[in-house]
Amino acid sequence: MPYVDKGSRICKAEYNLDIKSNDIIITYPALLKVNKNLIIYPPLSKISDECKDEIESPSWVDGYVVKGNERLEIIAENLITVKGEINVDCSKILTAYTLKKILGEVELQISNVITRGYPIISINGYTLISLYKDSVIIYTPTIIPIIKTFAYSVFYYTKSSSEEE
Repeated sequence: MPYVDKGSRICKAEYNLDIKSNDIIITYPALLKVNKNLIIYPPLSKISDECKDEIESPSWVDGYVVKGNERLEIIAENLITVKGEINVDCSKILTAYTLKKILGEVELQISNVITRGYPIISINGYTLISLYKDSVIIYTPTIIPIIKTFAYSVFYYTKSSSEEE
């Protein structure tokens, strides 16, 4: 559970750009004071110096601090075009539901290969993201920022708190 100090900056999930070391990916809704109002930021929001909304009071948030050494693997072979809504294959990864809501119906090039590991989300039966050992595998070369943000959020559910120290 990272501590967020006054003056930190936050942006909602839909406005995320790139992810870099020390960014915090929110994994549960966070109630924060911004612009003299208490605002609930949804999962997949990002706390980063590149965001524009300034947090006005310190707080603890449920989220994952990006280290920069996470293993994200992109598979971009045997691509097919798939159109549809995100299917949440692993109900324990709550940020998957946020991603599904944000993306709605989407059309992506997805690798038509055998899934490695445990499927997290899919579209029409084709795995989009899976978890294999200590890697998050992305089965599309079309890495829009929100998909990358989601991929990093998966580490919140897989890393123990002792690893985060």
